[in-house]
Amino acid sequence: MTPGSPLADPVWHLLAVVSVLLVFKMMLVGTWTSVIRLRRNVYATEEDYALRGLPAAAGRDADVERTRRAHRNDLENVLPFLAVAPFYAMTGPSLGAARVFFWGFFVARALHSVFYIRGRQPHRTIAFAVAQLTFVAMLIVTLTRLA
Repeated sequence: MTPGSPLADPVWHLLAVVSVLLVFKMMLVGTWTSVIRLRRNVYATEEDYALRGLPAAAGRDADVERTRRAHRNDLENVLPFLAVAPFYAMTGPSLGAARVFFWGFFVARALHSVFYIRGRQPHRTIAFAVAQLTFVAMLIVTLTRLA
């Protein structure tokens, strides 16, 4: 990093690392959906079945649907974090507070994905709640500092 670069600031550097990891995690969950589809010959569209010379399946695969829901949950929760976190970073928080918010959210979301895909309750709900509480706290701090 060059001096004067926004990434020279430890909070912005941390935000960049966590943001990239969150996007990578989301990509892994999406890819896992494809892996399950390929392993089980369960596809999204009739043309996918036709391409493989298979008859279209009448039903849905529970594991494919579970993984798709985990991915959709990421889209609903990670994207708002990625939109708000830069504004939080602009408020000049301490590195310690940023670590709690950024790493706390990342770890909770990563665990949420694992627990969702594996069907583990109440672990999934606990991980979801931790991520939400972390995000809401960061959101409140951001709004307070911007007001």
